[in-house]
Amino acid sequence: MELRIATQMDPGVLPEVQWNNEELKKEITDKAEEYKNIAYTAEQSAEMKKDRAKLNALVNAFEDQRKQVKKFYSEPYSKFEAQVKEVLAPAREAIALIDKGLTEIEKKYREDKKAKMLEFYSKHVGDLKSLVSFERTVKEEYYKRSFTDKKLEQAYIDLFGRFREDIKALDELPERFRDKALLKYAESFSLSDSLREGKRLEELEASMEEYMKKKAAAAKRVEEQGQAVSSVPVHTPKQQESELDTVKEQDTAESVMSLDFRAWGTKAQLMGLRQYMINNNIKFGKVE
Repeated sequence: MELRIATQMDPGVLPEVQWNNEELKKEITDKAEEYKNIAYTAEQSAEMKKDRAKLNALVNAFEDQRKQVKKFYSEPYSKFEAQVKEVLAPAREAIALIDKGLTEIEKKYREDKKAKMLEFYSKHVGDLKSLVSFERTVKEEYYKRSFTDKKLEQAYIDLFGRFREDIKALDELPERFRDKALLKYAESFSLSDSLREGKRLEELEASMEEYMKKKAAAAKRVEEQGQAVSSVPVHTPKQQESELDTVKEQDTAESVMSLDFRAWGTKAQLMGLRQYMINNNIKFGKVE
């Protein structure tokens, strides 16, 4: 079966379109230059439109001729193209049927291969089933025809073996962090990521413990300071005034004398006492 083209297609056999292109190229170039060099004014808009119409008419006339020549030269090819499509139609239908068959075969192959994966998954997953779903174990490389059933089963054995080794390593983490580290492992099956998560939680817990210790120590200091203040006897303003009156009476009856005493009260009360002594010309100073 061979396609034979009887029409001669050597260079020069198909006639070229003969026309005065060089002559017209020069004339049109010169004419276009004239238009380019015209300095139109606003009052010449009507003339500008006429010039544009002339140039458009020229372009359209050439384009019409070009389309006729194209049609003349393309009609034989269009006829040949339609004939080729007609001849090849049965072959293309056969190809489509074969493609459909191959697609069905490939689909059946992938279904059987996936069923074999599920078989090996179920056989070797054991106690990891709650952690590792079947769909997450499926890999595109397992569908390769070079990936035999023996290789496939070994791949599942190795996969679950790695998972168990990783989980064994995670068991070394403190129990309070283990569950969260396992959850992290279930997300990516990355031992390094899970260990980093365990380390992060441990550091976070240490930081929280340090913070709580500092907070408790601060609260204790506040409580102790409150107890110290409450144990100091506080004289009421009336008692202080009575004591000062006694001192004043003694001062009136006798010559100037001194009296050492310690006063307890709020800042406002003590400042008031100080001002009272100033107002009554009572000298006072620090008790050594």
